[in-house]
Amino acid sequence: MMHVGVGSILCTSSSPIKCSTKLKARILVFNIRVPITKGFMVLFHYKTLSEPATIKRLCSVLHKSTGEVLQKKPRCLTNNSNAEVVIHTYKPVCVELYKDYKDLGRFMLRYGGETIAAGVVTEIL
Repeated sequence: MMHVGVGSILCTSSSPIKCSTKLKARILVFNIRVPITKGFMVLFHYKTLSEPATIKRLCSVLHKSTGEVLQKKPRCLTNNSNAEVVIHTYKPVCVELYKDYKDLGRFMLRYGGETIAAGVVTEIL
């Protein structure tokens, strides 16, 4: 019990959960006051874990319903935008791809006490 804490995930040794500090994700930005840019500091909320993270790269802005790329390498993300980003956490986080395990592939991004985005993990880097 002393090795299990907040954010811990128990799994079998035959199929361990992936642990990484870098992940690629699709996010839906909510109503925000400050645009999200490269290097933006956020709190990565995943289940009971709250880990400081940084938006390292804005890959593309996506169409909300079709998912097609509208703009590659945007300068910033504004209100109600749907985008693909690369997120770096400071400590390794155990995550799964959304397509494999829907419950373990969802997360939230917070900034200044407010939830600014919700997302799904598309790739573990």
